[in-house]
Amino acid sequence: MASRLPRSQPALKRSASSPDHGAEALREGIRTGRYLPGQRLIESALTEELQISRGSVREAIRLVAAEGLVALNRNRGASVRHLSRREVDDILVIQESLTSLAARLAATRIDEPGHRARFQRAYSALQAADAKPQNEGALLDVRVRFYAELVAIGGNVELASFVPIPQTNVLRAQFERHLPRTERAKRRADYTAIAELILAGSAGPAAVAMGRHIRRMRAAIAALPDHLFAEAEPANPGRRPR
Repeated sequence: MASRLPRSQPALKRSASSPDHGAEALREGIRTGRYLPGQRLIESALTEELQISRGSVREAIRLVAAEGLVALNRNRGASVRHLSRREVDDILVIQESLTSLAARLAATRIDEPGHRARFQRAYSALQAADAKPQNEGALLDVRVRFYAELVAIGGNVELASFVPIPQTNVLRAQFERHLPRTERAKRRADYTAIAELILAGSAGPAAVAMGRHIRRMRAAIAALPDHLFAEAEPANPGRRPR
């Protein structure tokens, strides 16, 4: 895997907190595929690209490593996390349970003031982005917002801390382009069914539909060839070995 970072991207505008700015740039780059699974993150290149100090780059890397997006290795430095089959399955098992709960809660509270319009906006944005398969970065962004709105409407403030959205972004960046085209149509149909059930206030069926959607994703990724997965999973992703 080439370690050189892309230089065609314009430097992002620096925010008040350079480490936070750097971390957000790394999150965006991973989400959109600018930084690929397994790619080394070279501090000197990131310093030039993001126009922040080397210390801020190090802190930014530590921030995204704590979220499970980057792996730290004493000998090779930092790299975008590359998931093994076991890690993928673990993430999706968690996501199946928690997003099913989120769908159930959202359907239960869909008739509270503002919730229906809020959810409809998120779903409409997802439909629009899904109709433009060439823009995978935009699709990933609206997908994240769709799930975030689902959790917010459900009203359980703790649930947002547990739904593995950052790890799911790594998963999608690693496998999205390798999934069969037929999977996009199936996923679109899944989202339509989930949205209709939530808008109808059908809590139980919405949870079932969401669980079925995640299981379909698990099966599609499980069918991909071995070379797309990391050979061995790190014991503690994001932590340096002692």
